[in-house]
Amino acid sequence: MQVGASVTILVVLLGLISTAHAQQVLTSTPTSIQHVPQEGAVPVWSYSLPALSVQMPAISAAALAPNGRCAAVAGVGRVDVLDMKGQKLWTWEYGKVNKFITAEALAVSPKCDEVALVGDSGYKYTWIVGRHGPRVPIQTTSTPLGIAFSHDGEFIALGTGGCDLLLIGKSGGLKWKKTYNQGRCIFGDLSFSPADKFIMLQAWSVGLITLDGATVWMGSGWGMAAARDAQTFVVWSSPNHGPQVGDVAAFNAGGKEMWSRVAPGNAAAISASGDKIAAPVYEEHDFSPEDWDKYQDQPVEIQIFSHSGETLKTLPVEGTEVLAMSPDGSRLLVRASDFIQELDGEGNMLLKIPNPQMSYSKVFVPDDFSGALVWRRVAPAIVEWLTLK
Repeated sequence: MQVGASVTILVVLLGLISTAHAQQVLTSTPTSIQHVPQEGAVPVWSYSLPALSVQMPAISAAALAPNGRCAAVAGVGRVDVLDMKGQKLWTWEYGKVNKFITAEALAVSPKCDEVALVGDSGYKYTWIVGRHGPRVPIQTTSTPLGIAFSHDGEFIALGTGGCDLLLIGKSGGLKWKKTYNQGRCIFGDLSFSPADKFIMLQAWSVGLITLDGATVWMGSGWGMAAARDAQTFVVWSSPNHGPQVGDVAAFNAGGKEMWSRVAPGNAAAISASGDKIAAPVYEEHDFSPEDWDKYQDQPVEIQIFSHSGETLKTLPVEGTEVLAMSPDGSRLLVRASDFIQELDGEGNMLLKIPNPQMSYSKVFVPDDFSGALVWRRVAPAIVEWLTLK
């Protein structure tokens, strides 16, 4: 497989103003659902900020801590850090510090005592802010994009749209900054491997970087997911334009492709051990160049593959993206056209999260697959926490 896609990034600048926040804690929880309600699951809690207008959502960024211990929500001149009961732990009102500060991406530390707030193309600063500690702005020459805390909370990785990757200490001290030249390097989504030995590039540029900045491997793609030991990866991609089909592929620890399938290029997931990969693929696997202009008419199905690429199961469900897989590979979180569903290994629905504008939502799932933080980005924007089975 040739993993590659040129990407046009549309960055929307939200005018941010300082204002009060609004919170709603719901009493119903989906922890003992035996039959899925027709209207879908009820969140444990939801959280919102006052919208700037009917068309302009108030929440411009959201994040879940690497350990799932807390969440953060940014917009209208403030960042609120929440515990997993939906209660506010602390707030930083950045609108009172500088009216030009924007929140296009966000990360929160595993101890919930620090946030990293990423600017945009018009404000190339990232703020590292401690609850009781220093507040440090870090300027980059190109647009800051990806941000992540390590699992031990000691490091922050910051990526840009201009091939720059920075490793930052907990209190904002710069450890190193390196510029990479492997093709079209755009460092969108970032994370640390569970043992914090590597920085994982997970959107637009995909691959593995050591904590001293050495490249293990690097390519490009829409997204990447990794096994816990960082020995097996799944990458999905599709061409940005033109009559070509996308694919999903498995890679080993050195970045060598092990197998691939023709696919729409939507999100896939991998088990903790790397023994199972779930992905949306085309029902028809063999496309000739003459058929490329007809691929959009082909049915898409969710298939589960072994580490070596054998098809283990085809699930009888509707789905366009596999958002997450439980550590043991027995459950999936799958996005369909207007809802998200939690499935068991046979494709039976365990939970349904409805939303007529689901494609505009972003979903964060902790490593233990205990719940899902759903950020509904269409106004009025809200963040919800739902318990998974």
